[in-house]
Amino acid sequence: MVSSVSSTLSRGISDSTAASADSDHLESTRGSESTRGSTPTQRRADSKDAVSSIVVLGGGYLLTASKSDRVVKMWKVVNTGGKASVSLARDFVGHTVGITCLTKVDDKGRFMSASKDQAIKLWDSRYNCNDRGENANTSRVLLASFEKMDRRSVHEIAITKEGSYVRPTDSVDMAMAAAMTKKAMKEGSGACQKAARQRQIIGCSCEFATISGRHPVVKTWIMKHVEQDDQLPLEGNVAEVSLLQELMHDSVVESLSSVRGKGLLLAGDRMGNVRLWCAVKNVFLPGTSRIWSCARTFSWRTNSLSSIEESMHFAISSLAFLQGNTMFVSGSKSGSLRVWKLDGTKTHGETVNKEVICITGAHSLAVTAVQQGPQVMENGNGLSFSSASEDGKVLSFAIPVSGSNPCCFNVVNHGIVNRYFEEEPTRVSALACLSMPENAKDVLVTGTFNHINVLKSPHIPRQGQQKDALIRYRQAMEEESLTLHLIANNICNGGIESRNRRLLNMISYKNCFLGSDAVSFLVDNKYAASRADAVDLGRVLATHLCLFDCVTKKGTLLEDCKKSYYRFSSEFTGDKRDSLKKALTLPNLL
Repeated sequence: MVSSVSSTLSRGISDSTAASADSDHLESTRGSESTRGSTPTQRRADSKDAVSSIVVLGGGYLLTASKSDRVVKMWKVVNTGGKASVSLARDFVGHTVGITCLTKVDDKGRFMSASKDQAIKLWDSRYNCNDRGENANTSRVLLASFEKMDRRSVHEIAITKEGSYVRPTDSVDMAMAAAMTKKAMKEGSGACQKAARQRQIIGCSCEFATISGRHPVVKTWIMKHVEQDDQLPLEGNVAEVSLLQELMHDSVVESLSSVRGKGLLLAGDRMGNVRLWCAVKNVFLPGTSRIWSCARTFSWRTNSLSSIEESMHFAISSLAFLQGNTMFVSGSKSGSLRVWKLDGTKTHGETVNKEVICITGAHSLAVTAVQQGPQVMENGNGLSFSSASEDGKVLSFAIPVSGSNPCCFNVVNHGIVNRYFEEEPTRVSALACLSMPENAKDVLVTGTFNHINVLKSPHIPRQGQQKDALIRYRQAMEEESLTLHLIANNICNGGIESRNRRLLNMISYKNCFLGSDAVSFLVDNKYAASRADAVDLGRVLATHLCLFDCVTKKGTLLEDCKKSYYRFSSEFTGDKRDSLKKALTLPNLL
């Protein structure tokens, strides 16, 4: 149920489309045909090589970045015939080292990127501009570059206030009228004409917060416009930043989320605490920036002391506000999800220890991202959110208005194809919700190693008409495991002839069978459609159930060959002599 973007390969997988694109951090995917809800086979690598950030701009455009790549890429997602096709729109080049995070500033196309060298850059994606002809080369993309913002690289950025942004190519609105009036009053009407000729940025401001992921502090910043005067139109920063306030925590802050323009900021730390910061006006100094104060703390930790290993599971790894900004969801490194009511008991400075909804056991590894949406309710009522984890699964939950138990309505396992062969699951490192312009339904976009994946829009029937999707997924996995055990028992109980064999009249092997005989048995009994599929099935039986081992060459998987000999394990043949001899050895007796 996923379409994977690759550089050289374009193939259909299940119900989705594989689009091709040229990219440094999006490489080719070569995998076998997948089963229900599966994704293409993906090559394993270090998590730093994965797509670390995905930002949705609007109009089907999205941005991606990787910690191992210095280029930000913008993609165009188009819905054609119910399938998503992805094409590369443009690159944003400017960073000298890997990019740690991205964030959207406003709906006009501004975004910010941070890199490993403690630098933050402000860009204009111009996704909603018609850059053709003369505008294609003269339109400014890199607006400002701020070096050495922190002692360490910035781990996450959250926009707290959009501010204003006025370009010469924009249509006339209140922001442009205010900026032009201010400039004319300060420098004269000739300055406005000069700015239009030189295509200067007239106004650029915002407020944002940053964390390093290594310190117990959240830093808030303000960006103000800088007059360009006689500078060249494509040189120099159009804005400057200054530190507003440092918000202290008791432990290292690892996640951040905000509501633009609402003065709400969430910060989750390593010990399982989430603090809600609210921006208030400074009544003593009118006209100055807002002051941040801690409204309340949310914590799911117990008062009893915990070991270091248990404490690491408390860490809040991701945060997201839900629709209406009255609730938020938190994900931890233990894999649990919790939904909290934002106003608690409406007591300032309180500590809330009881969540509204707690979902444990849904993810087996750390939650890497939580995201509001997709909105699937026909009447728009209820809340919905999605979560991604290091275990490779993306889960979508719906919360009814009544606040009853949540329902999981969609499950996508990115590593389902290689679940029997990979030592580690396919890690989902980024998650975003994309509103398709051609379709009213939202779709989820995930980032894995060198891939972005556009998930098919889920459909949820009315309440009570369908089982929980996570329960159905686990039942399907259990049925598949029982089927594998049934096949294994049929093979052992007279399905394949095991006898003493001699290889090239030199070496004798006891109780062995040929690899080609196992393949023929699986095909003849319709367990596999072809001999190639039978080889894959046999390898699953050998690796997942430890059904047999190769005796001619240790470590060799099943091959459709008459020169490869295999022997069943004692667990399936009922032969306990080998295990008994091993137990009666001298070291074990002593």
